[in-house]
Amino acid sequence: MSIRSILSIPLIASAFLLAAPAFAQQSDDVQNADVSQSSTRPRIILTDEDDDASPAVRDDEGQAADNADNNDVALLPVDPEAMPQTDDSSNIAVASTVDDDSNSEKIIKGHGLQLGLTFLGVPDSIIDNWFAYHGSMWDGTANMGFSLDYILRFTAPCEMRFSLSWINAKTGDDFWLTNDHKEQLHLADFIRQDYSIVAIEVAAYHIIPIVQNASALTELDFYYGGGLWGGIILGGAEKYAIRSSCAYSAGDIKDCPHEPTSSDFTEMPWGIGFATIALGFKFTLVDILTIRAEGGFKGYFFGQLGMGVEF
Repeated sequence: MSIRSILSIPLIASAFLLAAPAFAQQSDDVQNADVSQSSTRPRIILTDEDDDASPAVRDDEGQAADNADNNDVALLPVDPEAMPQTDDSSNIAVASTVDDDSNSEKIIKGHGLQLGLTFLGVPDSIIDNWFAYHGSMWDGTANMGFSLDYILRFTAPCEMRFSLSWINAKTGDDFWLTNDHKEQLHLADFIRQDYSIVAIEVAAYHIIPIVQNASALTELDFYYGGGLWGGIILGGAEKYAIRSSCAYSAGDIKDCPHEPTSSDFTEMPWGIGFATIALGFKFTLVDILTIRAEGGFKGYFFGQLGMGVEF
């Protein structure tokens, strides 16, 4: 080896030492570039079907996952109960309400209001069962009444009626004597009264269509049914004793006078009630106006004309 070669060895070593940091910096840059590219490449998530993949593939993907930067999003299990509520629940509630309303509409068809004018009376033949002498409701005096009816209509061919009514229950002024004392004419009393009754009634009716959709103006139904009513008796009565001289001598007390003084008649109860049986016809005009004509028995015979509306 020559002297020149020996002298060049320190120079080569010095140059290598000076170049080493640059090579190290270049290697780091290359490695960082590789990592950046690997982070931007699509990631493949293995499912259970990929459990048989080769160990090399799993190692590469594990290395790529370890080198992922902080921008990667972690995949966490989702708790369904923690999810925010959507409008589905409110939609379900609304749908349930609509179903309830539709079910109600399937049962209830509509409503109605009516004003009724009533003519009433009790035949003398009925009163004769209890009284030998009595006043009459068929003596030419019109006994009338009025009612306000609320009608609940169903999709089935039936309806319910709730009524508030007033009737005039006055009879003609006359002598009254029970059958138990019909031979004791001196016990008869001449009675003047102005009784009336305020009552409430609940009744149900079955409807049979007769004419339907034959015209845009008129429909005709027949109905029948019954119910119960009860009320309080208003007004009062005064009684006058028969003149005794006439009572003992007359065969019929109809023509006998009574004493001028009177006293209160207190034998009448404060309340009264009975069952109702009725039938009638209903005319419907332009799908809203109604006219009813009915009759029946509710402790007294009655006939009624009613006009109202349905909706």
